[in-house]
Parts: sequence; C-alpha cells; structure tokens
Amino acid sequence: MLTTLIYRSHLRADTPIQSIIDMVSEANSRNECAGVTGVLLFNGIHFLQLLEGDEAAVMQIYEKICLDTLHFNIVELLSDYAPYRRFGRSGMELIDIRLFSKEECLDRVLQRGTTQHKMLYNDRALRFFRTFIDSAETDSYYELPDRYSWFFSSDQINVSSVDPDIIEDMHAVIDPLAAQIHSFVLNAKSDNDVIKANNLLFDLESKKDLLKIAGGFITSSQRVSITLLPLTLLRVPNAIEILLDYIRESNLHPEQVLVEFSESEIIPEIDEFAHSVQILKSCGLSVAINDFGVGNAGLLFLSKFQPEKLKIHPQLIHNIHKDGSKQAILQSLIRCGELLEIRICATGVEQPEEWMWLESAGIFCFQGNLFSKYDKNGYLKIFWPESNEFIEC
Repeated sequence: MLTTLIYRSHLRADTPIQSIIDMVSEANSRNECAGVTGVLLFNGIHFLQLLEGDEAAVMQIYEKICLDTLHFNIVELLSDYAPYRRFGRSGMELIDIRLFSKEECLDRVLQRGTTQHKMLYNDRALRFFRTFIDSAETDSYYELPDRYSWFFSSDQINVSSVDPDIIEDMHAVIDPLAAQIHSFVLNAKSDNDVIKANNLLFDLESKKDLLKIAGGFITSSQRVSITLLPLTLLRVPNAIEILLDYIRESNLHPEQVLVEFSESEIIPEIDEFAHSVQILKSCGLSVAINDFGVGNAGLLFLSKFQPEKLKIHPQLIHNIHKDGSKQAILQSLIRCGELLEIRICATGVEQPEEWMWLESAGIFCFQGNLFSKYDKNGYLKIFWPESNEFIEC
C-alpha cells in the first residue's frame, strides 16, 4: 500500500549548508532507487519531511534517516495510507522557507503536487506543511539534549521490614529535578484462586498489609498510593469505613493515602461511583485515576468528578520523545490538567529521553524504572538525575 510518512527534526548546530545540500542530493538518488518520493522543508533550525512510497521502502528509509547524525530530536508526526502520491516528481526536493514569504512557500509546495486534482490545504498531510510554514507550533519543538547529558545518582531506602511474600512491587513517585519523593506505590501479591473466589473482598483486605508496611517507613510529608477496583467501593459493605480502620491501625492519616482507580476498570454505574468518591474525599483521602488514556471512560469520566491526579498509562509514555501523536495527546491532557488544577503523573518512564520530553512539556511527577526499583533484598533504590555539566574532568 502507498504510505505517507511525515517527520520533524532539529538540525545540529554549526552544520554547514553544504552538508545539507549533499544530504538532499544523496537522499534524492537513494529514494528514487527505492521508489520513494517526497519534499523536505527547512526553516534554518528544523526540518519537516514528507515521504511517500511502498510501506516497506518508506520505513526502511526512515530507519536510515533516524540514524543520520546531521539532525536529532526526530519526531514522527504522521504515518498513514493514501490512494495516490502528493509529490511524485523527485525522490527528495528541498524548499528553504527562509527564502520566501509564507504565501510564496505555500504556493511552491502546491505547485510541486502531482495529484490528478489540484491539491488544497484541507488535506491532512498538507496541513502539517502549513503549520510548519506558519511557525505556529514551534514552542512545542523541544530541543532535548543528548541522553548522556545526565547521569543518575542512586539513593536507597531500607524497607527490609517488608515481607516479600506480601509485596509484588514498589515504586516511588518523584519530582526528579526538585529531588522530592511525593509518594510510594505498593502492589500486593495475589493468589489467583483467592481472587477468583472473592475478587472484591480480597481487593479490599489486601490493602491492610500494604498500609501497615507503608506506615512503617514513610515520613509525615509523604504519601502512599493504593489501588482499588471501583466495584469494591460499591459492592463490599462498609468498604470506606473498613479502609479508614486500616489507615488508623497503620498509624497513618487519611491525608497520607492516595486511592487509585484504573480508567480501564471504570464501571457503567459512573454516577454511583462518583458519589462514593465524594465520600472518600470528605474523609480526607485523595483520589487518582491511573492507566489514563487506554480505557473507555476518558474525558467523560473527568466531567463527572475531578481527581487530584491523573496517572498516564505507560503505553502513551513509551517513546513519546519521537511520537508526534502521543505528544499531541499528552499536551492536550496537560492543558486540561492545568485548567482543572489536576496534577499529571507519567508512569512507566524508562528512558532519559522520555523524561526530558515530558519535563519540557510541563510534567513534574514521574513513576518508572528510570527513577526507582524495588530489588526485593530489602531496599527501594531511587535514582536522581544530575547534569553532566557539573562533573569535573
């Protein structure tokens, strides 16, 4: 099938213009041999390139482009299918938009079209060109440093009192640059036979041990996160009162407990559930929605009640530094959180580039193996980023 791919990238500083000309010439020959055509826009700092051709050929060329040291911060903006080529005249053609007015640039792009019908800017792919020429979104073209610009120093928290037969995993939720731990996320081990026999009751009772463990090591300024199924609140009699008893028995205050509900588990009885959440909040507990972005409730759920925190699903975080679709979704969620005063937390963060992009976008709350690991030998390791600029050789 005919594939259209658009990406944006950042030219490395001090690159001679001749290197760009040579690159375009080589790309033109290579692309023509592969049956791939396209256009490259350049504004002096950023590239925006459209590639068209057989899917396998386009992806093979894009993989080589990603390895080119001439540019960095390569972000895929669109990968889609089309019935015809928009630009079929050459393997690669460069348009330096600094040399023309905006109107002239738009005309030059349209004039290079090879479609049967006159191209218009209501075409989705071409709208990326218009946005780039108008410089409408340059504030979100984050210039991320190399991953080796940071090293991670390690601290460890002694949690040797934790029974490894109870805890499946443990993570810290941190603000990396402020060097602050906001909370700890504890997950209980589960016996599948017990869960099948009484899922909701086990879901509640398993929090008793987790809260006792947390009460043994967190400070008064830190919080613990526990996960509950929404139906646990609705179907287990006196669930909230029982949970409050567990908190008191653990020498914790309700204000130290954050109750998380997975968006993928949200139930049809959303109004009834929202009422139970209101009761939780009135008792001093905070509420978060985790795995946000992959469930069915989504923004409708936010219209019913606003949690203190949205925890974004790891699938939306993975490789976000080079995925324009994920970036657009996250930026809209961040803006939504700002308007509703909801803190956004990125979970499943594993790469420095993911963290750098998210931090640049305005997220300061992170969870993932990049920042903490439970080694089950009695320690929770915390990793703090530090700039290599301050290392003396």
